[in-house]
Amino acid sequence: MPSRRGPWGESLWGESWAAWVALAVGVVAISAHTASSMVFAVLMKPVLAEFGWARTDFAGAMTLRMSMMVVVLAAAGLLTDRVGARVVLASGALIIGLGNLALSRIETLPQLYTVMAGLGPGQAAIGSVAASALVLRRFRHRRSLAIGFLNGGDNLLNSGIYLGAASLLALWGWRATLATLACSYLLLAGLILVVLRPGGEDAGDADDRAALRGPIRLRDLPWRDRRLWVVCLAYAGIYAFVTSVQLHLHAYLTDLGHSPADASGVLSTLTLAGAVGAPLFGWIAERHSARAALLLVVAGLALSSLVLWDPHPLPVYTAWAVGYGLVNSGVVTLLTLVLAELFGAEQIGRLMGVALMGCVAATMAGNLFSAQVFDRLGDYRVAWQTYSALMALVLLPSWWLWRTSSPDALTVPPR
Repeated sequence: MPSRRGPWGESLWGESWAAWVALAVGVVAISAHTASSMVFAVLMKPVLAEFGWARTDFAGAMTLRMSMMVVVLAAAGLLTDRVGARVVLASGALIIGLGNLALSRIETLPQLYTVMAGLGPGQAAIGSVAASALVLRRFRHRRSLAIGFLNGGDNLLNSGIYLGAASLLALWGWRATLATLACSYLLLAGLILVVLRPGGEDAGDADDRAALRGPIRLRDLPWRDRRLWVVCLAYAGIYAFVTSVQLHLHAYLTDLGHSPADASGVLSTLTLAGAVGAPLFGWIAERHSARAALLLVVAGLALSSLVLWDPHPLPVYTAWAVGYGLVNSGVVTLLTLVLAELFGAEQIGRLMGVALMGCVAATMAGNLFSAQVFDRLGDYRVAWQTYSALMALVLLPSWWLWRTSSPDALTVPPR
């Protein structure tokens, strides 16, 4: 193993303890981002039942939250490259904690929309942009596998979110569930500031100081490189599908007659399978290329979408959740690795911010589309069939990336 000097010493696979600690913090942070969206899949129906709102009303509030994410994602990426991940992640946790406290007290639809708008910037700050940049820059030799562990850990921690939220919901109601989550986010903000505090190349935010060495601007990104646009286009289609599954599958299963606990169990199985799938796709990217792994993921998503066309018994959905969870876990993992493979790690914060702007915009469109399909037809089948066709189309840009690009950028030394 190569020698690393500093108070954190040397660790597993030639990486410093600081790298592994940063990975652990990144896992918790990105899990908090994911949980802040997943919990609404469980809480949507009781909130709507209490106030008599339509699903389109709730989807509109979610869309407003995502709109605010779109507005600030590029800024979150810019700040990550400029001041480092520590400040960005802690700020996001603080905003979401305060927002969930406010959300637990809402009484009217305008209040719901107002609080959701405030949650958007927090979710942008605590998500994949800053967490992926933190991990990618701290690791020297096992970057692909570390990003896989980052997203696999996210799935592992969140595998209990659906069941946990359903349990809290049954015991205390949706307001107490949101208040409990709010306290967790406020504690996380403090944890990030303490564990990643500055004070040495290995112990603190080395990426913070390195980011200040030169001008950090969005205009320096490779805007004229068509590969960037192809990646953004492919990922917009992918996110439209996978986030619609995340937000609507629980309601879809209960509409088919399955209990909320059974529906939460399917979603937890899906998430738990991702704890294995994300490191697997990180390993595939390390052994072959991130672009080859992405093509495999898109093909898997296209095939798995076909199962949603018709009603099935619970064991079928559970088995489907295992396969879908494995391939779905590669989505976020490979976005970071594909961008780093094509363009290097130096600009990863800004690249992730720009790419995720398109992803969140597609999420908004997909969420509204799925909600309107249900409100007009009383069934999600047309939505799932549309997403099957979309995933088949996304195979084309994914194949083009695999065939035309050379994977050499991951060899660029980190900051």
